[in-house]
Amino acid sequence: MQVLVLGLPRTGTQSLADALDLLGISPVYHMREVGKHGHAELWMAALEAKQSGIPWTRAQFNQMLGGFQAAADYPAAIFPAELLDAYPEAAVILSVRSDEDAWLSSMSLTLIHHHHASQRSSATHQQLSPVASLARRYHKACWGDDFAKNGRALYREHNAKVRQLAVGRSFLECRPGQGWAPLCEFLGVPVPEGVSYPRSDDWAEYKKKVEEEHKASGDTGTAN
Repeated sequence: MQVLVLGLPRTGTQSLADALDLLGISPVYHMREVGKHGHAELWMAALEAKQSGIPWTRAQFNQMLGGFQAAADYPAAIFPAELLDAYPEAAVILSVRSDEDAWLSSMSLTLIHHHHASQRSSATHQQLSPVASLARRYHKACWGDDFAKNGRALYREHNAKVRQLAVGRSFLECRPGQGWAPLCEFLGVPVPEGVSYPRSDDWAEYKKKVEEEHKASGDTGTAN
């Protein structure tokens, strides 16, 4: 594991993942890998262990992250302390938004909106897809299933925790829009010539994947 990107969702983590890939730090584990590799139940087990005060070990995380050179976004970013202990060799990147309110708005219009729509549409269904079940678990664990009330505090507390945990580590804090320079300087590699910094957002792809799994499990709810 070379790099842990421990910023919260909607802070440019997909662009960072794509940038790392272009720089040769690949493959990168992002939220889209969960459904692709059938890892939702493993991440739920890791979350249950975290809540029970029994953090997972490197060998356990390697069930999902083994073979990957970097990890970014949820669900990995739910486990900053555990992953930093498990992968002491990894450099740490904290992605943040320059405007806290912009992050709250972005989250509300994407992950939170979809979560609420999914709750309403699946109220009469008994079975959820594994990815949808994982989403339910982390919405409850991270902001008590009330993002409007707890989201701002979560953002501040998470970022402060990562900064504290990363003391003494190779550490970069970055923001969307900064381009290649800070990342390449941090990694000690040249800026790619003639290659624009990625401007990626896989929210549409993620919604499509969740909707497909809803349908496969008999849940006809859709993401909006």
